Amino acid sequence: MTDEAFTAEERRWLAVWDDKRQQVASGAMSTDDVREWVWQNKVVNAISVTIQRIKRSEWPGRDSRRTDNTWVTVAAERGHAKDDASPLALQTLSYVVDRLTERGHDFDVDLMATSRGLIVISINVKGLRAYMNRRSATGTA
Repeated sequence: MTDEAFTAEERRWLAVWDDKRQQVASGAMSTDDVREWVWQNKVVNAISVTIQRIKRSEWPGRDSRRTDNTWVTVAAERGHAKDDASPLALQTLSYVVDRLTERGHDFDVDLMATSRGLIVISINVKGLRAYMNRRSATGTA
């Protein structure tokens, strides 16, 4: 199956993850670098953006019922079964899960294999409004 069968969003997910895998293969990045890159540039960034949106939604005239969760695609690879996910993708997922747990986040993991031959590993970080309120109550920024 060609990449044209995938949506534009799925092709973007594949391109980002393929780039990281190639950087590991070429020695430009280590597997630890990839895990930390996903954590910082995908997960932490998505959480920060969502928290900023929550804060803005609390301004007068804004809808304060905005969603307080965010979905983050950890990895996307070509494959037909969940077992086809690469060790790098699964190690990265484990790293992200450990970090989210350390920070006290509520989250769900979704490991999905589509009928079009795409494996998507994503995380739904939930309850960010409550997380934000807990952090401000304890004085941690």
